[in-house]
Amino acid sequence: MPERTPRDCIRRTLLASVASLLLLPAHHALAEPPQDTGALPPPPMPSAATRPAATAKGPSAAASQIADIFSKVGDQIYEDCIFELSEEQVEVQHALIEAYIAQGADSALARQLAVKQISPPKLSAECEEVRRQPPAAPSPWETTLQVEKKPQKPKVAAAPKLAPVPKESAAETPAPAALLAALKDTHVLPQWDCAPNVDFVTISLNGFKRKLTGGEICNPYQDVVHQVPASAGSFRLGYTIRSGRLFVVSEDAQVNGKTIAWAISGRDVCRNNPDPDCFAARAIGPLPPGEYSFAAEQDRRVSWGPKTKRNVAGIWLRKLWNKERFSKPQVKAILARGNIAIHVRLKGEMSEACLGLEPKGWAYVAGLIKDGRATGVNVYIDEPHPQIAEAPPVVEGSSFSLTSLFK
Repeated sequence: MPERTPRDCIRRTLLASVASLLLLPAHHALAEPPQDTGALPPPPMPSAATRPAATAKGPSAAASQIADIFSKVGDQIYEDCIFELSEEQVEVQHALIEAYIAQGADSALARQLAVKQISPPKLSAECEEVRRQPPAAPSPWETTLQVEKKPQKPKVAAAPKLAPVPKESAAETPAPAALLAALKDTHVLPQWDCAPNVDFVTISLNGFKRKLTGGEICNPYQDVVHQVPASAGSFRLGYTIRSGRLFVVSEDAQVNGKTIAWAISGRDVCRNNPDPDCFAARAIGPLPPGEYSFAAEQDRRVSWGPKTKRNVAGIWLRKLWNKERFSKPQVKAILARGNIAIHVRLKGEMSEACLGLEPKGWAYVAGLIKDGRATGVNVYIDEPHPQIAEAPPVVEGSSFSLTSLFK
């Protein structure tokens, strides 16, 4: 039998606890990952409610009913509870161990620090209850298949072994040589760099250097959330690439331009960097300026992203703005970047060409999208409301100290 992954264990636990899950609210829709269709909208997906119910009787019917309940409820519980590190966090954790050893820490201490600093987010009470449930009993309908053995082929001399091919990062899209060459003279903008009084270590990830202090990137945003009054009705979200401000776009002058939250867009040297080469850099640069839409079906606008292992709100570029600032090859590269999303940013991560919000900010913005109050996204290079825009609320300090490595 193949080795079970942590996710398989969680699913088995949820399946065993399906009776208790039925008591939880099931107002969320079954989520599907956004398809990479470039600037085109996602194809309509059949909702869970339209699936035909099982009509068979006996044990097979019971199993089918449990599976259907699990698909509607169990997956959603898992999606709202991040039990594991993301793939990017795992890579950051490993890179931190190497960086700490390079600074003089022994292997055991380096691992302890990295594991302590890069960990999954704190779970809600509901998620903690699901995680602490006892392991599920073996399923009564599991069986072993008898497979007919094929006749053995005559042995042939083995081919000479080739040099192992380096494994690509699962968390980020490795930068091709041409992209690295285009960005070789690009530096992190000063406002996102570590403050002079902050200790940091530098890791290497997919061809780029990343400074981390206490396992976190330098100058992350505070988790600031300003709620939009109910009287504002529906509106579009606005985002300023240069500052990271997320705000209201509305015909109501009383709320138009008001800040909602703050989000990181782009990785490393391209974080919130409006350099044309950054916009053209797939999975590295910030999301391009323009007009974006959500999925056509409101109940599917927030969906499960299997690569990111969390819920995301996919957005699709409808109209690219500021074309006069880009060369024709840059425009072509920008339009080829595919789908972009809004999601929560976990510790140590940066946003993969999307909008990475802090946990409270993501929870609130996801609610606006699910409820249909937020109807789309407008993305600007420069601040369209300088009179009312606040300075980015970045966290410049850190308690991390390199001297702790040598204690």
